[in-house]
Amino acid sequence: MRFAQTITIFIFSLTACLLSSDMTTGSLSFHQLTSPIVTVFVLSWLTSLLPQILRKITQIIVGEAVILFCIVDFYCQINFGSAISPQLLSVVLNTDAREAGEFLSTFLGVGIFKQWRMMLLIILFFIFPVAFIPKIETFFAKRLILNKYFKISFSAIIFICVFFEIKPTHDFFEIFSSNCKIQDIEGRIFRQDNTKNTSIHRVIFAFRANKLTERDLEEIKQCTMAANVDSCSHLSPHIVLVIGESYNKHHSSLYGYPLETTPLQRKRLEDGGLFLFNDVVTHWNITSNAFIEIFSRPLFPVLFRRSGYHVTFFSNQFVFKKFGIKKANKSGNHFITNKILSDSIFDYRNSKTGRYDMELIRRFEKYKSETTSEPYTFDIINLIGQHFEYKERYPKDEAQFTENEYINRQLNDDEKQTVMHYDNATLYNDKVLDSIIRLFEREEAIVIFISDHGEEVYDDIHVKGRLFQKPDYSIARQEYEVPMWIWCSESYKHAHHEVVEQITQSLDKPFITDDISQLLYYLAGINCKWYDDSRNILSVDYQCKARIINGNVDYDMLH
Repeated sequence: MRFAQTITIFIFSLTACLLSSDMTTGSLSFHQLTSPIVTVFVLSWLTSLLPQILRKITQIIVGEAVILFCIVDFYCQINFGSAISPQLLSVVLNTDAREAGEFLSTFLGVGIFKQWRMMLLIILFFIFPVAFIPKIETFFAKRLILNKYFKISFSAIIFICVFFEIKPTHDFFEIFSSNCKIQDIEGRIFRQDNTKNTSIHRVIFAFRANKLTERDLEEIKQCTMAANVDSCSHLSPHIVLVIGESYNKHHSSLYGYPLETTPLQRKRLEDGGLFLFNDVVTHWNITSNAFIEIFSRPLFPVLFRRSGYHVTFFSNQFVFKKFGIKKANKSGNHFITNKILSDSIFDYRNSKTGRYDMELIRRFEKYKSETTSEPYTFDIINLIGQHFEYKERYPKDEAQFTENEYINRQLNDDEKQTVMHYDNATLYNDKVLDSIIRLFEREEAIVIFISDHGEEVYDDIHVKGRLFQKPDYSIARQEYEVPMWIWCSESYKHAHHEVVEQITQSLDKPFITDDISQLLYYLAGINCKWYDDSRNILSVDYQCKARIINGNVDYDMLH
């Protein structure tokens, strides 16, 4: 009966896995068939090795657990539009008793019976233990399982599936290696690779991702809390760092785009207040990973705060709603959404986002007007910029470009609309950036703008969005090259001729965004063990290191 019991748990678990296949990203793939077959076979085989006294009860428990995972996974798919993920698991880990009760009451409502796949999963959950009743088990075994043709066919199918699953299985187990980083996890999430093709894989992956997030968060905490400043000259009394979102520099007229998408920035460039950098790349085309690199370790705002700067963070993406303290809410953005760290590195951060970025700037302006003037300020402004969907990133009355602008490009009507929306969003972003500058025109201030990453908008590659794969030159050009400029107020230029001269001489130097902290330390006059003059782009001793993108690709070797 050992083989019969093994096949019973195999058939029920496999059926549950197939019923809960993630169809939110498209049709059923080949690996979505082979992966559950191999995974469930391994589980079934392992339970069959147990002594007879433990085997049956263990197989029932394991089988019920697998079916339950599948039920929860499918519920997430039909209600949240996503299979089980690290983010969803994090929400569960931060759910209190009241919220759990409300969730269960909703889950157990009549709505679960509207999906036939959910109905079958629930039926499987209740009838699976019945299959182990001795008489039913014996009948099932004699009629099917002990048939020699069944055994031969079963063995052949398993052998074929194992062959095709060797590499995906190896790739999946890489997440348990000691050198696996949270950036690797984020990459897997966005690539939606085929190593997570069952609910079992997705639950394991989500737990592993959250564990790595917690480990990384603890390392960041220890490093940041222990950070100290040796001295600070407050070279620049008012510093502003603006971080854009999904900004393709090749859709900016500052960088030669034929449509005038940045007229206000261009005017400031021509007037001599804005200085444009020409060769800047980001490590990642994923926001969370890019943020990890930009903020560095220790998180650089803490050194500004400990140097006497009043540090604020205004974001149109990341605000506190119900971020837990003990658990990270988002892998990748965990250090931004952790309250302990946030309270340590920022004096103030906004609590609400706006539909458009200008609403964020108005909140920032209101805060500045109502706050006692500080002698030294460091403001970080994180925009939602040109994040997909592009048509949602600008008010319709701000639109200037129409589909007629693109009649000479090989685009269909939908693609023309997409590019039109992106260019209008870029034009609106120009107005937002100029409004930030205007807030500091009467102060001795310096403003630095960079973007987290770029975006595909039917240019070198005929796609939109981002491609989460090993980048070639075309992908790197659109998604990893980013705009960067520095603006100096008139009073700043008057007081800091040497800094302005250094900026002017550095515009063509190659740069990567994780060294932005070194530039900021220099501009503030912060002296600490983390400042490295050879990584400060304004320094005569600057040496550009290898610019590694996507974790292991040398950008400068792609040309």
